[in-house]
Amino acid sequence: MAAHAMVVSGVRRRIGNGQTTLIWGHPWLRDNPSPLIQTEMPQQLREARVAGLIDSQTHTWDPHILSDLFIPEDVERINMIPVSPEYEDSWYWMSDPKGTYTVKNAYRHIVGDYENNPANFDKWIAMWKIKVPPKWKTFLWRAIYSFTTWLKGVMTVLTEEQIRLMVAVLYYIWRTRNSAVWKGSMMRPTQLVKAATVALQAYGTAHVGRTNPTPATDHVNGPGGGGLRCYVDAGFRHDTGEATYGMVIIAPDGSFVAARNGKLPVCFSPLMAEAQAYKEALSWLLERDTTSVSLLTDCMELAAIFRHHHTPIHSYVGVTVDQCRTFMSFFNRITLDYISRQVNLHAHALATLAFTQDQAMYWDAIPPDTISTLIH
Repeated sequence: MAAHAMVVSGVRRRIGNGQTTLIWGHPWLRDNPSPLIQTEMPQQLREARVAGLIDSQTHTWDPHILSDLFIPEDVERINMIPVSPEYEDSWYWMSDPKGTYTVKNAYRHIVGDYENNPANFDKWIAMWKIKVPPKWKTFLWRAIYSFTTWLKGVMTVLTEEQIRLMVAVLYYIWRTRNSAVWKGSMMRPTQLVKAATVALQAYGTAHVGRTNPTPATDHVNGPGGGGLRCYVDAGFRHDTGEATYGMVIIAPDGSFVAARNGKLPVCFSPLMAEAQAYKEALSWLLERDTTSVSLLTDCMELAAIFRHHHTPIHSYVGVTVDQCRTFMSFFNRITLDYISRQVNLHAHALATLAFTQDQAMYWDAIPPDTISTLIH
């Protein structure tokens, strides 16, 4: 219950048909300046639902009702919210792209408050990736607020191996301090450094060879048994929510077939943008009557979502994923696999280029080096 206030502050309503969400009583907008409607509420509309703002014919926001009821700032924010009449409204946790609350996500939410302040520690990800025993990292996490500035500085200038030794020495200084306080004995500095070094070497020896394998699909030819391949990527700007897509189709022999890029509707996260780009790719392929293809993305999280069909997604990403699965049912053969950014450079570059375009662009029968020239 101590975390109740934080959990409540982080939940939002995902709008489907709008029938169970109060216009003025629920948090359902983006957080700038607040997830709540800022227009003063008419008392007679206290129980009004979001469904009343949706045009029943077009299944989009009714522009006349919006302009009559709300200040321009609210109208703009409402228009950014996607409408999905075939879904019920639901709650989701805004600090996770999938909308799922976990203790880990809550911790990251809190840590983010520190990361946004330059005066505080901003190397959490790097710290948790240090290859030392977990209890050493836990000690460092608990001690960080005692020497934040110093630790930020040394993590910037030291090598990976030096950082590991630093953590070992700090941990053994702490152990020596405890020994002095509780047992009345204390190691000499040279002994302390030797003990820390030996412990670090022992940990390294015990973990030799434990590396993460490179994904099997991470190569130029890609998966799919030499079939048609479609490379897909999304661009996303956190400050505005602007999103773009880029996609390139390559023939089994490695020759260029077609490419396309353009802008997506406003998105709330990079994952939402990647899902929207995948949906755009599926729609484009069906338009081309291409029903046997391997799609390739450098978004590992998106690829994992489609591998694990039963993973619940409570955010707006879940709606797009469901729509993608509907599109996929029209294909004879289709896969979505992960590749590295280096292999996906053309799609990535096209998505980046789309931020400067006014409309979608198509390329057909143009060799890849020509696209590269256009991009650069």
